[in-house]
Amino acid sequence: MLKFTCLMIVGAVLSISAPAVAESRAVNISIGSIGGALDNGALRTVRQIIGFGVGTGTVDKFIVYSPSTGSIPIEGGLSACAEAGFGTSNTTFNAFIQQLRSINPKPGTFYNVELTATCKQK
Repeated sequence: MLKFTCLMIVGAVLSISAPAVAESRAVNISIGSIGGALDNGALRTVRQIIGFGVGTGTVDKFIVYSPSTGSIPIEGGLSACAEAGFGTSNTTFNAFIQQLRSINPKPGTFYNVELTATCKQK
């Protein structure tokens, strides 16, 4: 009976702390021009990293916010969200985020990588 009680307490503690672990399982990504030419090399690298993440199962949900029908910027760019796969470990997803953060576009191009709880349909 004591073992069962201990198991119930440990289970309750783990169930309470589980949402804290899953808080940042997605990342918003945006890259675009601030008036000049867009760094197409940086944009290609972002797309390659995301594509590899989707192909390997690191990313299960990928939503492109822009470009979309009726909102294609003249300079190009990308606004999207990538969410970790169900079976993806935090270490693997963090490595994916680090790859995205390692990109340094040329001056004239903005680039943001922001953690979020989940990808939302806009």
